[in-house]
Amino acid sequence: MVFRGGNGGVPLHYASVNPHNFHPVFTHEQITASLRATILTTPTLCAATILDQNQLCSDILATLPSDSSISNHLSHPEGRWAIDDAGFLRFDDRMYVPDNANLCLRVLQYYHDHVLAGHLGQNKTLELIQRHYTWPNIRDDVQKFCKSCVTCMRSKPQNHRPYRFLQQLPIPECPWNSISMDFIEKLPSSSGFDTILVIVD
Repeated sequence: MVFRGGNGGVPLHYASVNPHNFHPVFTHEQITASLRATILTTPTLCAATILDQNQLCSDILATLPSDSSISNHLSHPEGRWAIDDAGFLRFDDRMYVPDNANLCLRVLQYYHDHVLAGHLGQNKTLELIQRHYTWPNIRDDVQKFCKSCVTCMRSKPQNHRPYRFLQQLPIPECPWNSISMDFIEKLPSSSGFDTILVIVD
């Protein structure tokens, strides 16, 4: 409510004084669409997550019998390996992922590249995966996967010192003053030989 100074302080409604200032910012259709999108965002993302997890667990369960190391794990003297009611092999209550059918790669993609993951670093990605899954050499796999992520390499800065210019080797003063030797190995066999010794003067 505003007051007119020259009329003894008589209150006037702001809408009647400045009607041009009262226009809706959003139309009714825009507000309805915004509310609908806000309400459906969480269930849609949760449904996508559940579908990914369910498919991954089904594939793990299907490929688990083909892993020959299960019997070795179950005969472990410490007894940290067990099979749960659903048929999954677990180590310290973490699901074991067989090393076939790219299952380990799919777990890495789920916890690093997924829309809800956010391309976390090596330590955080490893921590998230080890809450539920385990497999041999998991730390090395996470490290290699995060280092090979193109999105991470583009968005995260490199903290090492800048590379310096290449230094040219000194020019030798006479023949045989600088000699290098190298082997070219694992070549197709030729008369029983598969290696070449290369000597550069």
